[in-house]
Amino acid sequence: MSKPPLMSREHKFEIIEHTADVGVIGKGRTMADAFEAAAYGMFSIMADLERYRPTTQKKIVVAAADDVALLERFLSSLLVIFDGDRLLPLDFEITEISMGRLVCWVSACPITDDIEWLGPTIKAVTWHQMAVENKGGEWQAKAIFDV
Repeated sequence: MSKPPLMSREHKFEIIEHTADVGVIGKGRTMADAFEAAAYGMFSIMADLERYRPTTQKKIVVAAADDVALLERFLSSLLVIFDGDRLLPLDFEITEISMGRLVCWVSACPITDDIEWLGPTIKAVTWHQMAVENKGGEWQAKAIFDV
């Protein structure tokens, strides 16, 4: 069953420099918002996502023992869509996140020669300094990437 295209939403994230790698801290009112923002930030490192329109959607479901592992599996699953399916994820709608399970609809476009790349290609999500925290009512999802 397919869902209608997602409306563009503002994602709050911060790019962080880390030695030879790069990272992101996604921020939001809920853990889902922070995960979505981290995903948007991860692909914003590579391309200006606002320039492209989604033509397809993929549903991903991941499970993990804790929130940090859930973040790692979520972001790694998005890299599989990027590398394996040759799709550029543009927007993310997490419809379920609880008890170590996450369900997300990913809006994407095909990777073509028309994509203008801005930064390094992210090769992998690392466990280094990965964190999921609620700080003063704001959720933060931090990840460092191999480039």
